[in-house]
Amino acid sequence: MSTLQYHAVWLALALAGSAVASGVIARRVSRDDRRRRQAEQALEALARYCEWLAAQRRTARFAGDGSALVQLRQVQQAAFPELALAMVELLAVHARMLDFLWAQQQLRAADPEAWLESDHDSGFLALWGEHRLAVHRLAEQLRASAGELAVDAEPESVFPV
Repeated sequence: MSTLQYHAVWLALALAGSAVASGVIARRVSRDDRRRRQAEQALEALARYCEWLAAQRRTARFAGDGSALVQLRQVQQAAFPELALAMVELLAVHARMLDFLWAQQQLRAADPEAWLESDHDSGFLALWGEHRLAVHRLAEQLRASAGELAVDAEPESVFPV
């Protein structure tokens, strides 16, 4: 084997190694970008869900369909299975919140005076506090799972006044 052939083989091996390393890096960057986009999508859905839920307090009947929560759950299941416990906590608070709102709507329709005397605001705000903690736990875990995000939706901005 001549010196030229020897160097050519080493050069070919170096180029092949460089190509493999480049492919691995590109795949990792692509995966990280996809997770970041999915986390941003989930945070935006979480913010829309919080806005929808806060709006339910002010309506006489449920309005809208809460599809942002469905989208949030789908993204979490597809991209962030490690956040299942935080999502379950949010869904549990969501169920209690809807039960409370439903009972308040029924009372409001049946007996408006009893509804006014029921101190519905303090009940709602107590549940909203639990909801806010569950939302922020999920949002922080999403941020930690995805790394640095380009867009950071802030669910707390919809705190009902």
